Amino acid sequence: MVLAAKRQVSYEESWETPAPPKQPVKRHRRLRLHPMLLLVLASLIVVGLTALGIGQKIRAIELEYELQSLETELEEVRREGQQLQLKVEQLQSLANIEAVARERLGMVDPQAVQVLAMDWDPSPDTQLATAELGSRIASSKKSKSLWVALAHWVGARIPALGTAEAGLLKR
Repeated sequence: MVLAAKRQVSYEESWETPAPPKQPVKRHRRLRLHPMLLLVLASLIVVGLTALGIGQKIRAIELEYELQSLETELEEVRREGQQLQLKVEQLQSLANIEAVARERLGMVDPQAVQVLAMDWDPSPDTQLATAELGSRIASSKKSKSLWVALAHWVGARIPALGTAEAGLLKR
C-alpha cells in the first residue's frame, strides 16, 4: 500500500496538462522502380551528357576557324595600313612636293636671287649707304608697282619693318 500512496502524491504534485492523444505515424512507402526503367534513365542521362559535350566541342572548333579567318583578315589590314603609311610618306617627301609644284602649279626656280644683310649701326656711313640703296630701289624699273617700291624704300629706312631672307652673311 505504500506504493499506491507514493504514486498518488507524485500525481498530485505535478500540474501537467494531459498530453494530446498520439496520432498514428504515417510510414512512407518506398518508391520502387523497375530495374529496366532505371537502366533506361541512366542511359538517357549518359547519352544527353555525351551529346552536350560533342556539341560544345563542335562549337569550339567553329570558333577556332573563325578566329583564324579574323587573324588572316587582320594581317591583310595591317599590310594595307603599312602600304598607305608608305604612300603618305612618299607624298610628303620634299622631292614629291617639288615635282607637284613644278608640274601642276607651274612653279619655276627664281632667275636671280638677291640677299641683303643689314646690321643696325647708327654710324653716318651706314645711314648714307641705306639712303643710296633706298633711292636705287625706288628708281628701279624692275619693281612692278609703286607699292612694292615703297615697301622696299621703307624697309631700307627702318630695318625692323623690312623683310628678312635666309642666307649667309659674309664679313
